[in-house]
Amino acid sequence: MIFLKIKKKIISVALALSIVGGVGSTLSFATDSPNHTEVSKVTVTFKGDTTNSKGLTWYTSLDYKNSDLQVVKRKGAKKPDFNKALKFSGTASLSTNSKKEYVHKAEATGLKADAEYYFRVGHEELNNWSEMGSFKTSPKDGTFTFIDLADTQAKTEDEAILSSQTISKALDTVPNAEFIVHNGDLVDDGVKEEQWDWLLGHSQESLLNTTFAPSAGNHEDENFAFIDHFNFDTPENSATETGAYYSYDYSNAHFVVLNSNEDSEKYANFSEEQIEWLKDDVKAAKADGAKWVIVNIHKGPYTTSNHATDDDILDPNGVRNQVAPLMAELDIDFVLQGHDHIYARTKPIKSDGTASETEKFIWTKKGQTVEYTVNPDGTIYLIPATAGPKVYYKNQAPELGSAYYNLFEVADENHAAIYGPDPNDNRRPVRGQIQNFVGITINKDKLTAITYEIDQSKNNAEPYIVDQFGIIKK
Repeated sequence: MIFLKIKKKIISVALALSIVGGVGSTLSFATDSPNHTEVSKVTVTFKGDTTNSKGLTWYTSLDYKNSDLQVVKRKGAKKPDFNKALKFSGTASLSTNSKKEYVHKAEATGLKADAEYYFRVGHEELNNWSEMGSFKTSPKDGTFTFIDLADTQAKTEDEAILSSQTISKALDTVPNAEFIVHNGDLVDDGVKEEQWDWLLGHSQESLLNTTFAPSAGNHEDENFAFIDHFNFDTPENSATETGAYYSYDYSNAHFVVLNSNEDSEKYANFSEEQIEWLKDDVKAAKADGAKWVIVNIHKGPYTTSNHATDDDILDPNGVRNQVAPLMAELDIDFVLQGHDHIYARTKPIKSDGTASETEKFIWTKKGQTVEYTVNPDGTIYLIPATAGPKVYYKNQAPELGSAYYNLFEVADENHAAIYGPDPNDNRRPVRGQIQNFVGITINKDKLTAITYEIDQSKNNAEPYIVDQFGIIKK
């Protein structure tokens, strides 16, 4: 492990974390409520052309039906003047799962590429505004960095504070990250709006100053719980009650976000319409010149914990048998997964389910080493463990065996296992001890990923590196 000295962001007392006792002890957090202003749960997402537009979503009480968005281009250190802002009007609808709130959605368009903007949302006539936020539009080409994390789901507000701290620390650790990819299960029960209040409320400062690109997890698969909180371009006539699938371009990369909460006779977890859309979408992106294609999926085919042997993964119509071969056939470079709450990454996996022989390039500088796979024949899968409290042990089922685990470059036991079983559920390691996230940079034909871990009993609970790897496409 390589420990990094990372400048610590000032965190309010409400987010202060205290560890009580020693190994296997219970985590205790302050439980101040999120700041429930009249404008809350603000998220910024990719919508339209990422070089010149953004989608925004926010919530208010029923007293504020107008959906006003103001955007000001950043000019050095000069304070933004919203009297000269670009103005956009959106729509308001009654929240599906919170009948005392409006969901507001608006889109900023006509922006400049590779530029930073300040924004605020609210009700202009009543002068009721959110806190000021900021975002960056995509460059037309060039290097960029993003953060990948998963499974912030929390059963309590204390645990949601822990998840919000992971997000904050990730942005501090990877300060040049232009957006966050989330691999699903944002909350524990998507139809309980208070859980969105917890996560988005305690993460509001972070989410006001980045762009968020989540996939829907199985914990937000009902009653429009996912789509209510985000503003995307979803395919026409696609079902959004269980989640959403969509895609976006960023510099020379194309990102595909799947919804693994659908189902059909042919494909477990996916409708036939979604799979046909995936094929058409990737082919169109490659025809338009995308150098990289990255997929974000919650229920991934190649993981190393509980869900690796689930029926929807292993059955004849399961994801490993039906969707994984398609990833290789479509020449998908990298698949980011959630759902299994453990860290693991594979070798390049071909359409026949075998790992390909690979050429490796080892880069070393100042004690840092990154192992690059060169021109991989197949798709590399990554599961970044969890950014929240819940973790799983490694799956020891005999039907997996050495042949399956030989597909992986990294397939360790969960790093939380050394702290013993959770006192409330001995099937799992202790909750809340270990969190992870990944910083990923794409620079022309090179992708570099640095995986960070947070151990609440080490390094003052600040992130340190546990894995570094990459892909080179000559």
